[in-house]
Amino acid sequence: MANVQEKKQVKRQALLDAAYDLFLERGMTKTSIGDIASRANVAKGTFYLYFSDKDAILRALLGRISQKILEEACSAAEALGEVPFADKILAVADYLIEYLRRETLVLRLVQRNLEWPSATGLEGADEPLHLVRRVIEFGKGCPEVEGRSEKEIYYRITALVSMCVSMCYSCIIEKRPDTIDNMKPVLYDIIRRSL
Repeated sequence: MANVQEKKQVKRQALLDAAYDLFLERGMTKTSIGDIASRANVAKGTFYLYFSDKDAILRALLGRISQKILEEACSAAEALGEVPFADKILAVADYLIEYLRRETLVLRLVQRNLEWPSATGLEGADEPLHLVRRVIEFGKGCPEVEGRSEKEIYYRITALVSMCVSMCYSCIIEKRPDTIDNMKPVLYDIIRRSL
């Protein structure tokens, strides 16, 4: 039975990898489901066993990309050691900005849609999502967030990081309102004041 599940997982992963490569090369609108299936070396009908349409595979990709970037950003912040909460959040924001500056094709794919894990069941849950827990741990023992619930901390961080990603798209891809280097001080000031 495990062999069947492993084969299904391999096919799903091949479809995700193919869609990722094609979306970066051509863009989503110029990539067909047939192109994705062909690149993944599966029949076109196999695509529909795993995803209902291109939007569904894009959502899965956004989740995968977001998880990777956010995990790396959290690791960069954790590497700072014992620093104020605001500095850790600024480290996450800086990592995201620099990553998206380097990876403009990923930024074009993600646009303003970096996906955070859901905070459903945070308080009182036995096993909250790993990334959610990592982000909340940044605030443990920090006076800036004393008295705030886990959800409030998580929502505040989510809003700030989403603002950074949106600003990256505007500045790097759309070239407005200014360069990302000129906007960084503004973003970082907003982050500090929001915490």
